[in-house]
Amino acid sequence: MHPAGGMNAAVDARAAHAAAHWMMRLQGGELDDEARQGLARWRARHPRNEAAWQRAEQVCRTFGMLPAPLAATLSMPVLDRPAGAQRRAALKTLAVLIVAGPAGWAMLRVAPWQQWSAGVRTATGEIRHLALADGSKLSLNTASAADIAYGDALRLVRLRGGELHVATSADARQRPFIVRTSNGSIRALGTRFTVRQEDSLLDARTHVAVAQGAVEVRPAGGRPVILQAGWQASFDGTAASAPQPLAPHADAWTRGLLYADDTPLAQVLAQLARYRHGVVRCDPAVARLRVSGVYRLHDTDQLLSLLQASLPIRVRRHSRFWISVEPA
Repeated sequence: MHPAGGMNAAVDARAAHAAAHWMMRLQGGELDDEARQGLARWRARHPRNEAAWQRAEQVCRTFGMLPAPLAATLSMPVLDRPAGAQRRAALKTLAVLIVAGPAGWAMLRVAPWQQWSAGVRTATGEIRHLALADGSKLSLNTASAADIAYGDALRLVRLRGGELHVATSADARQRPFIVRTSNGSIRALGTRFTVRQEDSLLDARTHVAVAQGAVEVRPAGGRPVILQAGWQASFDGTAASAPQPLAPHADAWTRGLLYADDTPLAQVLAQLARYRHGVVRCDPAVARLRVSGVYRLHDTDQLLSLLQASLPIRVRRHSRFWISVEPA
């Protein structure tokens, strides 16, 4: 697709509502193979449908941390708003964002309260390293925010959004080290570990990866689980997933690096997109191309150029904020 007028091009309201419906079903895991084919047919039926879908993807990518108005719409307690009404409100809000476009999002993103009230934060593309009062080390990944609160009985880091890496130090006062997210908490057991908070329009989930030692994962409404070094898992507010082996170099971002080892191009581009503003779209025709190499994250334009030089792809720059990766 070559969007006329760039990211702020007008999107048909009816197509936006349909795109919002498809996106909510996709993120909710409601699309089987037949339904995914239906989505593909709908996108191909008319250019306005594809334009609305591209904008829906842009909304989800841009609001990796939800602005307060949308978060309020989606997080209203069930007793106050029935599940059906909550879904309808979320659908309407997403459709409005699709139509509004980047120009209309500006006022929503002037001061997203969770991120800007946080004690430490990073901009898109920034990686920040901090030495904490007890000797522990904290790294914040791109577009992340956290509060740090050390008290008499507890060392607490609250991850507001994004991703952090912690290397804990022994504490003379033997205070536990806790990372809290919207889904629950992670207690360090002498360790190095990474926590990533993912907030979608309909869901929030926390990912934990342990490089050394162990952690106790405690969903807010579920049983605690011990996660050992070399393993990773995710959890929502009720339960943790089964542990999976930790990928090599999972914490390479703390050194400003992206490792790819026979990795699908779509996955590499999804990681790259976290470090730049706007949209990076991967054509399905090249999504499964395999990538191997070590890339520096500080210059995503150079990274894209390196990928183009080593693969049969073309990087099409529609604007500074809209990139498409297509067959050469």
